[in-house]
Amino acid sequence: MFPIELSDHDGDALTITTRGTDVWLTCTTDLSEVTIGPIPRTALHAALTDSRIDGAVTAAPIEDAG
Repeated sequence: MFPIELSDHDGDALTITTRGTDVWLTCTTDLSEVTIGPIPRTALHAALTDSRIDGAVTAAPIEDAG
């Protein structure tokens, strides 16, 4: 298995774990954890690159709060 973890300054995390052609997504916050999977890698790729949502999500600039 190959995990990649992304976390924010509060300690909340998203872990993406791959093994072969399968993917697991785990969201962790405080003492709670939710995992979905296995999801076929091709299905996750198709969902994330769906042409119906291309350009529908825009990111606002991140402002320095400090």
